[in-house]
Amino acid sequence: MPVTDERPSSWKSLGSDQEIVDQKLVEGRPLLRIHYTRQREFFIARENDIKLSSREALECSTELRPFKDPTYDLLKREHEISIQAVIGTKDNVVQTPWFRKVDNAVQVDPHVIDVRKDFTKSLSEEEQRRVPSINSFLKRVYPRVQHNLVQNAIVPIFVDDYATLEDDDSFIGHKEESFLKELQSFVHHKYTKGKRISSIDWQPKSSKIVAISVVEPIGFGDRLTLNRKVQNSMVIIWSFNDPILPQFVLEAPNEVNVVKFNPNQPHILAAGCRNGQVCLWDISKAQQTMKSKTKKTVRPTTSSANTTASGAAEDRDNREDDAAIIRIKWSQLSKIETGHKRSVNDLCWLPDVLESNFEGKLGHSPDELTHQFATISSDGYMYIWDMRKDNIRKDKLRKTQQEAAKLSGGELAWIPLIKVQLTKVDGTGDIAGLRMHMESGSINPYLLCATTEDGEFVVANWGPQEDKKEQHVQIEYGQSDKEQKTPIKSVSTGHFGPAESLQRHPQKEHLADYYLTVGDWSFKIWRLNTQQPIVVSPCGTAGMTCGKWSPTRPSIVFMGTEDGYLQIWDLLDRSHEPTISQSAAQCAITAFAFKPHEARHRHAANHQQLAVGDDVGVLHIYELPKILIRPHANELQNMERYLEREYKRVNYFTGRWKIRQKELEELHAKQQQDKLEAQLANPVDDRMPLLETEEENIFSDEIIFNDAKQDFLKSLEEDEDL
Repeated sequence: MPVTDERPSSWKSLGSDQEIVDQKLVEGRPLLRIHYTRQREFFIARENDIKLSSREALECSTELRPFKDPTYDLLKREHEISIQAVIGTKDNVVQTPWFRKVDNAVQVDPHVIDVRKDFTKSLSEEEQRRVPSINSFLKRVYPRVQHNLVQNAIVPIFVDDYATLEDDDSFIGHKEESFLKELQSFVHHKYTKGKRISSIDWQPKSSKIVAISVVEPIGFGDRLTLNRKVQNSMVIIWSFNDPILPQFVLEAPNEVNVVKFNPNQPHILAAGCRNGQVCLWDISKAQQTMKSKTKKTVRPTTSSANTTASGAAEDRDNREDDAAIIRIKWSQLSKIETGHKRSVNDLCWLPDVLESNFEGKLGHSPDELTHQFATISSDGYMYIWDMRKDNIRKDKLRKTQQEAAKLSGGELAWIPLIKVQLTKVDGTGDIAGLRMHMESGSINPYLLCATTEDGEFVVANWGPQEDKKEQHVQIEYGQSDKEQKTPIKSVSTGHFGPAESLQRHPQKEHLADYYLTVGDWSFKIWRLNTQQPIVVSPCGTAGMTCGKWSPTRPSIVFMGTEDGYLQIWDLLDRSHEPTISQSAAQCAITAFAFKPHEARHRHAANHQQLAVGDDVGVLHIYELPKILIRPHANELQNMERYLEREYKRVNYFTGRWKIRQKELEELHAKQQQDKLEAQLANPVDDRMPLLETEEENIFSDEIIFNDAKQDFLKSLEEDEDL
């Protein structure tokens, strides 16, 4: 192997050594050394506070973290410095072109044309061809001018299209634009605190008065332990002028489940109690008494120095506040014997100023006022009540007068005008009604929709028999009453628990056939001629307690949950989850109601309030943002198309299911026929299996299961005989 003499080449710098030198820390000045000294007397005087150690300073080092000293102030030294902030100037000379002025004169001879004379006749033929014709010009220009004018009339060129698209493009904006704002909250230490709000209703002709009913938050088992003692309850009327004390307290004989204002006479309230009674209040005299008061009471305010007042003083103040509250007793009360046998769950005033006669026929009220309302209970009955006690049948009136004469007071008993039994279609029993809605402005005024404690959606026709035949409810539910033996026309199972809410869509002209029900962990949208709900929301993490349509936005639904959240669903934006979820209370939301939309106010379309009640007796008033009030462009038409599409989808799958069921029955019949023929062909073994393989028979597993089931039942019968 040859040996070569290879010497290493010399090292050549490429700049890396300079980078290493640049990264090296070089001291620019000598290091400072600080030495602290103290006199010995200083340590002797503080021998109890100062502990000295014999260890080195490095062994007992402590970490000193930076902090902001409020007593330290950095002083800045002022310097007088002059700065020239003006651009320097310079003189320059520029030569511009210049023309010498010259005086000139021009003589023009006018050419006068006499319009009365056809000057073209004096011209030659060649000159006449050169003269333009006004008629030919107009014929040539008129079509183009007309086209442009029509286009300008059709397309508004001076309208800003982006200004109209601002609200439609975005649903969710900033937090202040899309979330609800709490305006006020109402709670009273004695009447509402710690109780559950069961019903909320706004006064029709006033935007600052709200009525609520409260019940004790105890279950059925706790009520049994109380030996069924009667729990006195109150209906509280709050006014926005006083958020501390209620305006009125209405006394009730029992706990009130629902309370409603009269739509035409706002000084009258009707309520249904847990023991089946119905009561009325008239607050007109109390309102006049409040208006006639000239002396205003001023509430004393406690300063910070009086925060440690005694309990006796607080009790005295509470008694004074309670004395200032006006308590009103009921004006009419039904007897327990003539009322519902179970709790009154819902109440509804008859719509469109209608009233029923003794036979159950509806007609318009002579005085254009509402006097009758309907109640529904879990005892399977719906009652029609009339505020006028004497407006009943003559035989019943005579009987009540005789009973009143025997009593010391001589007061007539208040009994229902009409009783309607809501028996199920199959005749197995009565429905346990929970919520109800009576139609208004429809072809059939006797149409009644209700929900039950079993989660069913019920459609009934409560009118007299002759009117039922004239205006039959065309519904194709699974259970249908074709013989008209009961007012109920259809019953459909929708929820796994009680259906707590029921509301018809507020857009009565376009979406009148759609209803919203809320129960268990979801909400459903129904149409009157479907066998099942057309829209079903996914199940949430918390149960839904109440729900309502938006009064102004056709595609928005509001939901209250058990964990205190208020969910807002925009069905056109997303249907699998809520668009907005906001915490409205610290506990479960039990009821909420929108303020009635007053069209007479100029700014009513831009303001909407929502009253929310929770499980501890607190009433919250929220203001909705404009984005949840003003509908988008073509929102109503899009919502109508969306619901119609879902309705067609449900009908299609329902029809296909019937066809598949029919095919399945035909296939089973054919298999049974083939099996019988095979047994007749080979009678030796009557249990010979079919010749077809398992791949050829898609229902082989089901047939084997049915055979095994029959053998098992036969063996059980033999064991019983032995």
